[in-house]
Amino acid sequence: MEYTAVWAHRGASAYAPENTLTAFIMAARLGADGIELDVHLTKDGEVVVCHDASVGRTTDGEGVIEEMTLAELKALCFGYPDAFGKRFLDEKIATLGEVYEAILPTGMVINVELKKTNDGIVDKVLELEKQYKAKGQVIYSSFCHNYLMELKAKNPDCVTAPLYGDDPDYIMLGEQLQATALHPSYLPVLADPDYVSKAHEAGLRIHAYTPNSKEDLKALMDMGVDAVITNFPDRAVDIRTKILRRFD
Repeated sequence: MEYTAVWAHRGASAYAPENTLTAFIMAARLGADGIELDVHLTKDGEVVVCHDASVGRTTDGEGVIEEMTLAELKALCFGYPDAFGKRFLDEKIATLGEVYEAILPTGMVINVELKKTNDGIVDKVLELEKQYKAKGQVIYSSFCHNYLMELKAKNPDCVTAPLYGDDPDYIMLGEQLQATALHPSYLPVLADPDYVSKAHEAGLRIHAYTPNSKEDLKALMDMGVDAVITNFPDRAVDIRTKILRRFD
């Protein structure tokens, strides 16, 4: 029977502000096997965790991350007030180093998605992986596949996975990038009963984003995907537990 890992998308983002320490710690408490997060470089060269290139959607301020210093970002509330009201007003932006300090001791996988940002992001994340002795717990993903090529060129041992929506040549994509896994949208995976088996035959894992309904999560697990990246880690863990109790 296949075992599907559960990775919390931007942390337990259904229940806490996305990409925050609170959301990541909550994911651990809900039984997730890993977390997914997004990183950018600040004006002063710090690696910070945020999905958008600008801060307007999830904070009480405005600005573009690569044009702001870490101190300027730390002055903002990252509690996503439009979604969560006043519940998380003390939430600050996290650096990748702060996430490593909090999450590496849990043993969870940390999926670091490199967003399109200013130059130097690859060198910075590799430095942090070495500094925090995170090898074996970190996987890098990106829609910017040139970042994955650069990561492999600078550290052939690092684990990488290309992100994409739908690509009929997904096996070739993974092989060309020397990837360990593929990170497709979950929709094309569900549409092709042989999607996962084809990837496995090529030595590639499938980590599908972002299924949230019980029906989609169960269907993907039944197909044998290696990980689901979901906003509802508790829901996914519960479904997986029920699947593992079956006699097939």
